Amino acid sequence: MTTGPINEQANVLHLEAREAGQAGDYDLAIQKLKEAMALEPGWPYPVYDLAFTYLLKGDFTNALKYYKETDALEPGGFFTAKTAIYSLEGEANGVFPEGLYTFYMQIEWTEEPEKKYEIAKRIVDNVPGYAPAWKELAYLQNDPEERLHSIEQGLSGNPDEETKGILLLNKAMILHEKGDSETAKKLLAEIIESQETTISNSEIAKVAMKSISEN
Repeated sequence: MTTGPINEQANVLHLEAREAGQAGDYDLAIQKLKEAMALEPGWPYPVYDLAFTYLLKGDFTNALKYYKETDALEPGGFFTAKTAIYSLEGEANGVFPEGLYTFYMQIEWTEEPEKKYEIAKRIVDNVPGYAPAWKELAYLQNDPEERLHSIEQGLSGNPDEETKGILLLNKAMILHEKGDSETAKKLLAEIIESQETTISNSEIAKVAMKSISEN
């Protein structure tokens, strides 16, 4: 993990790599990302983008390798690295069908809620044990009981730390809205105190706990 200023040339290479990737030149992007990594080996950003570039190329083995390297550099969580590892390991072990994570990522790539819902619903209908898709459904549903059902389905799928934290956060807030603030606070405390909680989820849980306690 890099704590000081980022090497200027590494930063330039990273930006150039992202431009190449957006233009569809994945091989050039990979080359520049590896050069940036050589200059700043503790910087997780180019490693994460390298994993994503391999994912776009359909090279799931290297994608998983570099998502794991990202997670090693930032064990407290770095964007979707933990969800990617959960998904790609599941694919490698035959728990999930190959290409599922790439298909799931279409939810992030589309702006239309209806399409997001369609993709998530299609996934849970075909792979009901895939927790991240249940998380997305919970975001997209309006009825509190439907959302709670999706959350429970996601939690039963042995989710990655990032997904689990988000599911529990959403469950806590729904319970609070339904008037069960004590259970909500217990869930938030569980998130905050857990050794597996990502930094971002822990911070969100602290804010939510403060908000509930003040009301």
